[in-house]
Amino acid sequence: MRKLALIAAGFIVLMFCRAAPAQHSHPATFIDKGACPFECCTYGPWTVKKNTILYSRPYKGGRRVGTLKKGSKIRGITGEVRTNVPGKYVVTTPHLQYAAGDVLWVYSPLGEGNYKVWFKGNIYPEEMGYIAMPFETSGNICNERGDCWGQLENKIQTEWWVRVSGRRGLTGWTRQTENFGGIDGCGS
Repeated sequence: MRKLALIAAGFIVLMFCRAAPAQHSHPATFIDKGACPFECCTYGPWTVKKNTILYSRPYKGGRRVGTLKKGSKIRGITGEVRTNVPGKYVVTTPHLQYAAGDVLWVYSPLGEGNYKVWFKGNIYPEEMGYIAMPFETSGNICNERGDCWGQLENKIQTEWWVRVSGRRGLTGWTRQTENFGGIDGCGS
């Protein structure tokens, strides 16, 4: 009886430990929790430069929980970059593991021209410094540079939501990140 119970338990463990099947198509949307989407992006002490509305959740439709007043000192706690439309990047010249015609789906910017991309079932960082995307200010486009190995067919559409806390326990989410000073550890 004990041997039968051990076999049954082993079977149950194997059922739950098997590898998940690879994802065959790219995610239509992607939420990069904890993301800070540009070089020197930092969470911590911030200053409110303009009155900012806070919401209970990091998406449109969250309940309004309060307003941070201009001049207030707050703390940036965390954030997430929500990619609502990924960029479709078509490889035109063989590069590393990519062949001409391969398609990479571009998601969250990581700063310094690096992005999270989806390719063949995996999401990982990729250097693509010649494409101008949200939170990047280089303005370069692929055909202006000799190291270009593909073409971006559409720009990604992202929202950067941050969770902040202010005085008297006011905590909430906003995507009005331009209203804060101190988010860029390299300057502004």
